[in-house]
Amino acid sequence: MKNLKLLAALALASAAFAVSAQNIATVNGKPIPMSLQDEWVAQLIANGGKDTPEARRQITENLVANALVEQEAAKRKISDDPKVKFALDYAKFRILQEALLRDEMAKHPVSDKEIKARYEEEKAALGNKEYEVSHILVKDQKTAEDIEKKLAAGGNFAALAKEFSVDTGAKENGGDLGWNRPAVFVKPFADAVKNMKKGEISKAPVKTEFGWHIIKVNDVKEVPFPSYDSVKDQIREGLGLKKQQNFLNELMKTNKIEYAK
Repeated sequence: MKNLKLLAALALASAAFAVSAQNIATVNGKPIPMSLQDEWVAQLIANGGKDTPEARRQITENLVANALVEQEAAKRKISDDPKVKFALDYAKFRILQEALLRDEMAKHPVSDKEIKARYEEEKAALGNKEYEVSHILVKDQKTAEDIEKKLAAGGNFAALAKEFSVDTGAKENGGDLGWNRPAVFVKPFADAVKNMKKGEISKAPVKTEFGWHIIKVNDVKEVPFPSYDSVKDQIREGLGLKKQQNFLNELMKTNKIEYAK
């Protein structure tokens, strides 16, 4: 009987030691499991660090400090503070949102086909030319046509821009807009520029949402489009962000939401 009691005691002691061995420390009786330390080590390695005894000691100290802070905050009921509650809720929201979006992107990643299609789309839209353009912007068609007549009679484009243009950002430079691809301009302006040659002034004022433009192309140059390999990562990131936003928008559409009146 004594032997049975001794064996039982040894078994319990062995089990307690096994449980204890799975913890790296206890703080006021609360264990810190080794698995938590392992997770921190994995994160350290993912960030380029190394799994060393010194690193594990430092992680253990940090986890002990975290436990002490958590316990002391609980004693003082810090989490009942409205500002702290808000911060905790916001942190939880951000963590869950990031995890959800990672999961969504893992299930629906941006494909190489999508990246290539966007690259070709951007290449076609931007073209392979840049134009050095000046313009005179006015609010009505008659004023624009009067300026066209002055130019046809030998008027100086830069001087007329300073006198009449309502584009305050460019008028002091004689209407100069610098070098740009046509795609950066609104469509009617861009379409006009693409059909003009070096030194040419638009044959008729161009109407846009901003008013009426008299356009002059000062110079034209060929500009090679970036190679696919040099921009594919940037395109992948942009498409990924768009997919994430579309996913969030879809959640808004497909779930029942009732706003308070």
